[in-house]
Amino acid sequence: MDNMWEKVKKGLRDGAAVSMEKIEEYTKLGKLKIEELSAKRKIERTFMDMGERTFDLMESNSDGSAIVSDMVVKKAADTIKSLRNELIDIQMKIREITEANKKEKDNDSDYPSDDEVNSI
Repeated sequence: MDNMWEKVKKGLRDGAAVSMEKIEEYTKLGKLKIEELSAKRKIERTFMDMGERTFDLMESNSDGSAIVSDMVVKKAADTIKSLRNELIDIQMKIREITEANKKEKDNDSDYPSDDEVNSI
């Protein structure tokens, strides 16, 4: 009987530890997803501003030559490039966390499978 209670206590402790690890992992992923969405929205806004500026320049100058030399358009293009690089970094971090999780899950043979738990 004592052996059974020890197994139950050990299972609860292990489960709590795994839960805390998962909570930390999902918190990190959630923060990164928010950063990813923020970067995407900034890119969209910058594209909209750039498009509006380009349209205004095209209307004022029929051949469109002013677009290439316009500082606002150049700054928007630089901002978009920078935000795209930031977005790639964020996506790489997300991928690293999820891949590390998959490897960890594959290596966790100490924990019972769902079938083993259900059979108890």
